[in-house]
Amino acid sequence: MFLERIADVLIYIGKNLSFYGASATEIEYYISKISEAYDIDVNIAAIGTVITLTVVDDHGKSITRIERVSYSEINFEKLSLWENMIKRVTEEKPTIFTLKQWIKDIEKKENLLGISFWKNIIAVFIASFGFCFVFRGNYTDAVASGISALLVYMATYKITSKIFRDFLAGLLVYSVIKLISKIVSISIFPSLAGGIMVFVPGLLLTNAIMEIGDRNLVSGSSKLMEAIFMLGSLVLGAAMASALWG
Repeated sequence: MFLERIADVLIYIGKNLSFYGASATEIEYYISKISEAYDIDVNIAAIGTVITLTVVDDHGKSITRIERVSYSEINFEKLSLWENMIKRVTEEKPTIFTLKQWIKDIEKKENLLGISFWKNIIAVFIASFGFCFVFRGNYTDAVASGISALLVYMATYKITSKIFRDFLAGLLVYSVIKLISKIVSISIFPSLAGGIMVFVPGLLLTNAIMEIGDRNLVSGSSKLMEAIFMLGSLVLGAAMASALWG
């Protein structure tokens, strides 16, 4: 019974780490640290969107759990809650009952910490505004970039398909920039680049390269391919909008 409970808890923790943006290497490391705290043998592999975990007791009995993480919500603040809990587990070695209570407490904190839609909107505007200057845009270009990214983010916020969302984002960002250029004089390239940059899967690319470097080749390669497809979707959407606008 203990083996089943610990397996369920570990796979649940791994799923949440993956959901909030942890790399495969980090997931495997954290779960291994928890297993050391409870003196059990755990074999875990986080491969892309699938986490496989096998727990083995002193008598050779084993239980395997497989969990698919079909969607992710990158949130470093929530991720840090789980990481801090794991550090606390390794130090205090609580009972499974206490650990489950800690997990419930984290879930309550997550509801309180939830980044509001309007905070995201402000962050998107500021990021695209700043990126525009990186691409040598002026103040007017930066405002146009921020407005385009903000409107497109609002329009695509609920879309769960990453590739379709990025394709639509590229299409709409270019279209909004083009419409704004009909009203005020702006430079298309820096405004477009700034607006698109907020949709670039930066963390996914970073995790992919880190995992390949750590020899998590399957997970890293799958994430790298996903990031390339997402980037391609962004570019394709912008290119199609460019062709439509002539």
